[in-house]
Amino acid sequence: MKTTEKTLRVLIVDDNRDGADALGLLVEELGNQVHVTYGGRQALDVATAFRPDLILVDLLMPDMNGCDLVKRLRQMPAFAHAKIVAVTGLKDEGHKTLALKSGCDSVLVKPAGLTDIKTVLASVVPVVTPAGQPPTQPRERANFDVDRRLPISEARRIRRERPSKSLTQAESEALICDGIIRFQEEYLGWRSEQVDVHFIKELLVVRIRGVLTLAERQLGKALSPEKGRDLVKQTRKQLLELARPMLESLVYEAADVKVLSMHHDISTVTGEEIVIFSLAEAPRFQ
Repeated sequence: MKTTEKTLRVLIVDDNRDGADALGLLVEELGNQVHVTYGGRQALDVATAFRPDLILVDLLMPDMNGCDLVKRLRQMPAFAHAKIVAVTGLKDEGHKTLALKSGCDSVLVKPAGLTDIKTVLASVVPVVTPAGQPPTQPRERANFDVDRRLPISEARRIRRERPSKSLTQAESEALICDGIIRFQEEYLGWRSEQVDVHFIKELLVVRIRGVLTLAERQLGKALSPEKGRDLVKQTRKQLLELARPMLESLVYEAADVKVLSMHHDISTVTGEEIVIFSLAEAPRFQ
């Protein structure tokens, strides 16, 4: 069903899981990369890591309502000019006015139709650097081939030989990429084409461009697209939860900080995963 001319990164925030997943599936089918979250507070972390071109946000959510979320996002330089659209079941003008005052660019009333979604997607323009400010240098993404990996044993040796007992940020990121690749290939049978890791203060963001297994692709097409998609996401999430102690140990080995929580999401269309570790403190690199 791919009809959009450009691929956008779209974040959907709604505590109604069925509605959020259905909307996410539609936006993916239109040729875009999508991440779905089910709460406002979680959306702040995901948005920081995912850097969406478009955010579709529900207004009524229990942990943080949509208007408060939009206000928080607008205070962040990265989202000061991003496209944010409220998607709500509230039809009165008062809530629409409140959403616009909080920083939303427009409001869609549920259930949003295909034409409405296409119109919103077509209106999105990638955020450019404000005039007068130098463009930020793009960060080199880690694309680790086998011969470029930093083995865990090598990282341990480096740490033993250094007075600070710490790794550089590049070494820590390489070590985590290596561990993720080995863990997925050896224990889960998943293949990773690219792993990108970076730290944002107390957050460790792992982006994995992988390949869905044949069984997962078949599962994704079974019964109905929504149910198949849910099963794939639930299966991967449960496996990662079971393996969480191993992943936390891997992060601790590389960054010397403890993990407080872990958030996982996956696009069952592109096969891209994002894992966000909330850390006890920001890593201290040499």
